Amino acid sequence: MLERNQTRTKIVATLGPASATEARIRDMVRSGVDAFRLNMSHGSNEERRRWIRILYRLRRELERPVAVFADLRGPRLRLGRFPGPRRLKRGQILELRPVAEAAAAEPWLPVDYDGLGRDLEPGHRILLRDGRLELVVEEAGRRRIRARVRRGGEILSSQGVNLPDSRVSAPILGPKDLEDIRFAAEAGLDYLALSFVRSAADIAVLRAEMEACDYAAPVIAKIEHPEAVRNLDEILEAADAVMVARGDLAVEMGHEVVPTVQKRIISRAIERATPVITATQMLETMIENSTPTRAEVSDVANAVLDGSDAVMLSGETAVGAWPLQAVRTMHRIVQRTEAELFRHSSRLPGFLFHREDEGPTTVEKALMDGAVEAARRCGARLLLAFTESGRSAKLLSSFRSKRPLIGVTSDPRSFHRMALYWGVRPALIGRFRSVHEMNRKAASLLGRVRWLKPDDLVVAFTGTFAVSGATNTVRILTLSDLAEAARD
Repeated sequence: MLERNQTRTKIVATLGPASATEARIRDMVRSGVDAFRLNMSHGSNEERRRWIRILYRLRRELERPVAVFADLRGPRLRLGRFPGPRRLKRGQILELRPVAEAAAAEPWLPVDYDGLGRDLEPGHRILLRDGRLELVVEEAGRRRIRARVRRGGEILSSQGVNLPDSRVSAPILGPKDLEDIRFAAEAGLDYLALSFVRSAADIAVLRAEMEACDYAAPVIAKIEHPEAVRNLDEILEAADAVMVARGDLAVEMGHEVVPTVQKRIISRAIERATPVITATQMLETMIENSTPTRAEVSDVANAVLDGSDAVMLSGETAVGAWPLQAVRTMHRIVQRTEAELFRHSSRLPGFLFHREDEGPTTVEKALMDGAVEAARRCGARLLLAFTESGRSAKLLSSFRSKRPLIGVTSDPRSFHRMALYWGVRPALIGRFRSVHEMNRKAASLLGRVRWLKPDDLVVAFTGTFAVSGATNTVRILTLSDLAEAARD
């Protein structure tokens, strides 16, 4: 059901032990969560199946569009398993081995990646635990690597390993990823996210595996590697959505680079009408504390001002002590920031026009750009996109208009996928046999939620439903006209 208090910028929450109960998931959805992320790097498929059953049941019960996506591990390097924490001291010479596990008595450190010795050379850095610890390679062999600890600290099993000076030769999909793709296909998840994308070729590999599973979900490419930033345009062309995964971007490129890279990725994604999620450490201190820092509040607000389609919570909701409070805090920040967005403009400042050479076709852009401007000039109360695939709503969303945008569909898959699009409020109207019946259902829906008076204007976009993804008609009409059109 359409709700008035929804934010234009959507909220993604990561499910985990701290949040994956039916009562807590229900509260999170009611508090503003539009999509849930399943981190395939942690936990078991058995518990994820239970979470998915809860999610699917709740979104039917609450009649809310809620997207669910799996986040594949990809070529993410991690420490192997070893007993207890280990402390590395500055200046210590350490041996690393490319194995999955080490016994308690072993003096060396396991890294769960067979190609470690192949990719490293003397002088290369090895960063552990999101860059908190730094090692420098002194000798690199196929099965043994000697490194000196430059910056020490405590480490645990399975923590992340980054090789910022190396070109990692690991394939984009490992055996676990192939298993996880099959899991996502069987569960019918709404999106599939791929970690450490380096080029459009990586996305093509993923789509081939999805096709083999008869799985046609949209792909989210995670931008977290310098090579991905260099290949940003081709990735935007190949992917259905992107995620600014700032944690590994900061480790690989330097923290000081991330703010400008984030703005560039978001801007280019909007130009191409590609939904973009800003992620990682947005309210990090709320893993332990009930309130965020002022810097974190500003970080979330700036992601909203940049034009992100969605902002994401990771450890805050997966393992944090205050998952529901983190969601509510993020919702308040987004809501308050958005209250200032359109004070002096009818579109998000800085995104009034698409670049002429980017994104959808010139005809589609002209049609939608003109209609959004017409809505402003004639004082239309909202934009209405009739769409089967969700594409029309996604394209309209990229113009970042002040007017509410309702994406009307009869496809439950599109209904939930549109939950990630900026400013789109998805509406499910059930199957229809004609344009007249479509109009009748839409008019009935808008009448029930009492958003419009009979003489309020709407700008309605309608495609050719025989051809999915084609928008070719724009009408400016009142709610009464829409209902009357259904009787013609």
